[in-house]
Amino acid sequence: MSVGKFTSLEEVRKDPKLLKEFIKDRVKDGQGEGDFDRFDNTLGSMIRTKPADGRTSPKASDADCSETQTPPDSPATTSEKR
Repeated sequence: MSVGKFTSLEEVRKDPKLLKEFIKDRVKDGQGEGDFDRFDNTLGSMIRTKPADGRTSPKASDADCSETQTPPDSPATTSEKR
């Protein structure tokens, strides 16, 4: 067993049967508890965040142009919509 007061992760790696004890030790110490609302708000913020400028392609601007654009450095085998 571990020298400290908890089962170590290294012990769990060597003997997976100790995983339940590892989790129980961590929960008893207050680890693994979180603030659901804070977590949910953070996830929501990450989903709603727009990419930084320059990370998206510009919109097609010509009247007869489709929304599909081909990068100027693409291979000659690709067809361009015009």
